[in-house]
Parts: sequence; structure tokens; C-alpha cells
Amino acid sequence: MRFFAGPGVTVRIVQHLPLRITAVTFTAIAVALVSWSYLSKSRTEDKAELVAADAVYEAVVRDMVTPAHGKANISRLVFDDRVLTYQTTGADKDSCKESARKLLRMESSTPPYNSLIDKIYRALTGSWWDTDSLRADTIQDFLDKSCTDGHLSTTFHTDFPRNFVDRDSFGFDMVPNQKNAPKDFRQAFPRASGIISLSRVGFDPTLHEAVVSSVFVCGMLCGESRRHIVRKTRGEWMVVQSMVVWIS
Repeated sequence: MRFFAGPGVTVRIVQHLPLRITAVTFTAIAVALVSWSYLSKSRTEDKAELVAADAVYEAVVRDMVTPAHGKANISRLVFDDRVLTYQTTGADKDSCKESARKLLRMESSTPPYNSLIDKIYRALTGSWWDTDSLRADTIQDFLDKSCTDGHLSTTFHTDFPRNFVDRDSFGFDMVPNQKNAPKDFRQAFPRASGIISLSRVGFDPTLHEAVVSSVFVCGMLCGESRRHIVRKTRGEWMVVQSMVVWIS
């Protein structure tokens, strides 16, 4: 009883109480600062990737529509407003990623000289030893994103006016007056040559290498799909390889 009621004990409890409150307060502040720092870093990284993705789309689209002689024969671009995805009904994500890997023939390669100095040099210059090879982490990032649906970015720059549409709402060479038929694309967009669909962009951790796939549809039996490897060299994204996946 004296232990609880003695005045000395009471004084000690009162003396230590502020210290306990202070410790809890500092702990809460520290946790809040760590959380804020993590979220802030995450937002910064997400923003940097979104900016890089727009730059990659810009490079890919310019490469798609600019012919060898340098003068495009179109004056309007039309994009599918949804990202190109390889998800199919009933397939799980692992099956989807494996299908995308095989369809786009994605294989990683290791440079013949792969020392620490070589890695630092490639990271600083944005260069790579082979335009046809992809880093394993670039492939993995693309595959992780390729099975997720969503809206295509509308903030990337293009050299021509553009529209973003629901691809399923338009058809090519439609029969006049056909009931409940999609709109005829050529009537709706006479100055465009077809509809471009773009996948999400897969990046390496340094945001210097990217891969994206595309599908261009210009008629019932007119179109093609490509896989584009894009690299950032001296601050500019350039398409270094554009491989045909299928054509009709």
C-alpha cells in the first residue's frame, strides 16, 4: 500500500510522465517524416516515369508516321483511347505475361563486356551494345504492365492534330445503312489513315531504355503490329529498333 500511496512514488510518476509523452511524440513525428519522405519519393519517381512515357510515345509515333523520304502523307492521327493489352478472357496474369513474351519475342541479352565500369558508362551515356537486345529488367517491367487495362495518355506531343476514340466504335469499309453497325472510320476521319493502339511503356530502372508495342489498323485486312525498342541518348529518346510482329 505504501508503494502506491507514498508521496515519493507519486512524485516520481509525475516527473516521468512528460518524458514518456515526449518519447511518444518524437516517435510519431519520426514515423510521419519517414512516411512522407517515402510517399514524396514515390510520387517523384511516378511523375518522372509518366514524363518519360510521353517522350517515348512521341518518338514511337513520329517513327511510325514518318516515311523514308521524310514527308508524311497524312494530316491527322487517331488513337485508341485504351492501352493495348495482352490480357484475354479467362487467362491469369502469368499466362498473359508469357503470351506477350512469346508474341513479341522478348529475350534479354548481356553485353560481352559487363564490368562495373561498363555498367556505369552505359548508365551515364544511355548507350547499349546491341540495338536488338533488351535488358531483363526492361522486359520484366513491360510484361508486368502489359496485362493491365487502362486509358492511354493524352498528354504526349504529336506533329499532327489527333483524336482519341473507342476503337470498337469504328469500322472500315462499312456497308451503308447497316443497322447497329459501327461508324465508318473513313467518313469520320478522312484525313487519317487508320487507328493506332499503343501499349504501356516498359522501362529499365534508370529510365534510359524502353519498350512499347503498337497495333495499326487501316482496314478489314490492313494493319500491322510492331515492337519498338527506344533508348535515351544525350537526353533524347530515339527508336533504335522497330520489329514487325504481324502484318495483314
